[in-house]
Amino acid sequence: MPPADVPGPADAVGEAAKAVPNRFGRGLAAGVVAVIIVVGLVASAILYAQAGRIADRQEASLATRVTRILQSSSAALIASLGGASAIVDQTGSVDEQRFDRFAIGPVSSTLLPVLAYVQTVSDADRPTFERTIGKPITQVVNGRLVLAAVRSTYLVVRYVYPESATSTTVVGFDIASEPIRASAAQAAEDSGQAVFSAPIASQPSGQLGFFAIQPLYKPGHPTDTTAARRVAFAGFVSSLAPATTVLSAVLAQLPSGAKVLISDAGVRLAGTDAVPHHGHSVTDVEASRRWTVDLEYHDADLSTVWLMFIATIVLAAAVGLFLWRTVRQTAELREAAWSVRHLGQLSERLAMAETRAEAIRIILDSAVSTVGAGSAAVALRGPDPGTLLVTSSGGSSSGGSSDASGGSVMLSSRPSPITDAWNTKNAVFVTDEAAFRGLYADGEQDRAVRNVASMAALPMRRPGGELFGVLAWQWPIASRFGDGTRSTLQATAEVCQQSLYRADLHEQQWSSATALSTLSQRLAVARNVRQIAEALVDVGPEAGGADFVGVGFLDEAQTKFDLFHRRSSGGPQHLEFAVSADGALMAVLRRGQPLEFQDRSQLDRFPVLMELLGTEMKRLVCIPLIDSEKLLRGVIAFMFAAGSHVLVDPGTERRSTIAELTAQTVERAMLYLHEHELVVDLQRQTLADLPDVAGLQIAARYLPSSATIGLGGDWYDVYVLGDGKVGMVIGDVSGHGIDAIADMTEFRTTVSTLLRTNQELGTIAQMSTALLKADDTTDVRFATAGLMVLDLDERTLAYVRAGHPPMLVREPGGNVVVLERGGGGPIGVTDADIAVQTVAVESGSVIVAYTDGLIERRDEAIDVGLERLLRALTECSSTDLWGGAEAIADVLVEQCLGGRQTADDAAVLVVVLE
Repeated sequence: MPPADVPGPADAVGEAAKAVPNRFGRGLAAGVVAVIIVVGLVASAILYAQAGRIADRQEASLATRVTRILQSSSAALIASLGGASAIVDQTGSVDEQRFDRFAIGPVSSTLLPVLAYVQTVSDADRPTFERTIGKPITQVVNGRLVLAAVRSTYLVVRYVYPESATSTTVVGFDIASEPIRASAAQAAEDSGQAVFSAPIASQPSGQLGFFAIQPLYKPGHPTDTTAARRVAFAGFVSSLAPATTVLSAVLAQLPSGAKVLISDAGVRLAGTDAVPHHGHSVTDVEASRRWTVDLEYHDADLSTVWLMFIATIVLAAAVGLFLWRTVRQTAELREAAWSVRHLGQLSERLAMAETRAEAIRIILDSAVSTVGAGSAAVALRGPDPGTLLVTSSGGSSSGGSSDASGGSVMLSSRPSPITDAWNTKNAVFVTDEAAFRGLYADGEQDRAVRNVASMAALPMRRPGGELFGVLAWQWPIASRFGDGTRSTLQATAEVCQQSLYRADLHEQQWSSATALSTLSQRLAVARNVRQIAEALVDVGPEAGGADFVGVGFLDEAQTKFDLFHRRSSGGPQHLEFAVSADGALMAVLRRGQPLEFQDRSQLDRFPVLMELLGTEMKRLVCIPLIDSEKLLRGVIAFMFAAGSHVLVDPGTERRSTIAELTAQTVERAMLYLHEHELVVDLQRQTLADLPDVAGLQIAARYLPSSATIGLGGDWYDVYVLGDGKVGMVIGDVSGHGIDAIADMTEFRTTVSTLLRTNQELGTIAQMSTALLKADDTTDVRFATAGLMVLDLDERTLAYVRAGHPPMLVREPGGNVVVLERGGGGPIGVTDADIAVQTVAVESGSVIVAYTDGLIERRDEAIDVGLERLLRALTECSSTDLWGGAEAIADVLVEQCLGGRQTADDAAVLVVVLE
């Protein structure tokens, strides 16, 4: 209503009616009515225009929502491939079982119909790979699978899940033969991220889809640069995802009447039957592809126009006056309520975050709207000192400095609001472009490109006050950063830092519990102190809530201390100390009580422990390893460094549990070692002495299995047969234990007797089978054997293989001949003669016979082990050859086994012709 001292319309009309004739009064009334009508029409026009703008905003909001659904759907598909790095072992290999276990998740969630593992194969390795998969490498030509053309490198489908008559046909398919797939694979390998290809038609339906491909890298290798990623590269996981999988969620949520078209570089991917001709267009970049969403939707509600027309006539004056007086107050209250509401929503969402990555995603998604910013960035302390890991919301205003776009940032690099907030530990506010130019001239060009006019960066701290990150916002317009805005920013930063701390705490608690389970599993299968030490230095820190772990073992005389620890990447470091059995450390540890040191000054009388520590130590806990007989076996030390990132301390009970498990494992390993040494001694007593033969150098090696205690069944023999001939046998009876030794003795005696009696070489396996079956009718016993007769006069080698790996002959020039022919069934099974094969040999030739324990590994095909042996024999140096049979035998064992724990016995026989 108008103020009391201002006459209203009714008063004016009344006064006019009293002062003038009726006609003038009617005219004045008509004029007043006309004014009211004009005001109503103007208000209606304004409301009509407003309705149109609302419809436009609804259309823009719907386009944005469609884009976010598209982002969410594609992100879910990418995320389903994200855990694939876990299927790669340390060598970069992927076995089918690990791949299948991983593929169950993405396929069962219906995100991907089929998942494949793609392996890089060089042209040199093509024959070996094709033998491994049992089929040739193929490509598609004119819609048909044909033999792949020769190229330097192939990207071959190795495994497919789930297996079906259709899916298994792509095993061996070279994706590098198709430009679209090859381009996506190259982009994924170089970027280190999952990539979508350009649209591609699936066969045989012809339906459009995307070739989604995720690169794999060897664990522990750096992947921060393209060059590093190429070194660590281990293959891909990929799938052809139908476009409907990614886009169906978009189409399902469109309101009635909406028209939408989703396209990739002009290629229609999906959309409604009715094509939008105008409206809103949004471009979204997902996994290296640029998708465009065109949307048209108008749903203006004009009923409010008529309602507001009537309301305008009645309330125009009063509402206008009210709005004029309260517009500023309303705007301020609306802004405050809007911020509080969004801050509450942010708090609710963050309360559900269980991991750091999830909390960061929510912060970047919601913290922007809390303060009305254009984009946000979260910078957290990196694993390397002096670095921050920055993650941005990725909007058009995602920066202000190079560090806001993502990746690792050195704190000593060019200054920015984020690095200043970290270094000064105070909030930083940059109000406009002029402030940017004055404070951060080096980043001015980057700021202009990112369309950032103002920026705020606030430090985040843990409950103890330790700085761990910076939260930053960017605006495309200048901002005054008044008290209300700064309070909102500070409140938002506090909510975010609490959530990130809680997520880190939860992740470390879960990781610690998982590490204890892993440590228990590794200790359960450890056979020696080296394996025990590796398990403890690898997993012990996380299981015990420490920064790193050291473990030392005493010898039986308790005069030598073997210390294992790790302060950097790589295997455990090993130090040996001579200790006094009556020394201070030994005396304290024998009491069986843990020792705790709060600083280095308390360690002066324990020089052994001083060797373990670096310069920065906040706390050290040492727990003795006491076995079941109350004997001191060693000590395990948990170190807590200054500036540690460890948030969870599982406590003394957890560390005591680790020490008890370790002590039990050490005691078991010592018992196993004594038993194993006894068995090896007995085993070697059963092996034959090698004869001295003029013109020959003969060497043999027997390596017992480290995974079993029982006696093995491998053997070798060399016989002087007369007439310038020498017989050689290498054999392997399956199994371990007394029965295996008994079988080996019987097989060996039978073969030896037949060979010494000048029986035809090709009949020995058959005759041995007949003799063995004659006196045994219950058990099936068999052995593989390689039988050879070397004629020194004729310089020939006759041989047969009874189910045994092929023998090798290294010619003087270095070429290695694989004696693959002359094969038959094992002794005890074969009932037919084996064709005798003969090869020429000359002075300087090296004959090598072996059992499968030398080349077989559980985690790879046996062909790989054979290639390793061939390479070792081919590359024998002149020094090795000069050393003769003994030196060559050592080289082959070292190259093939390299100190690795063997799962089966291995025997090697090396003969050199002088």
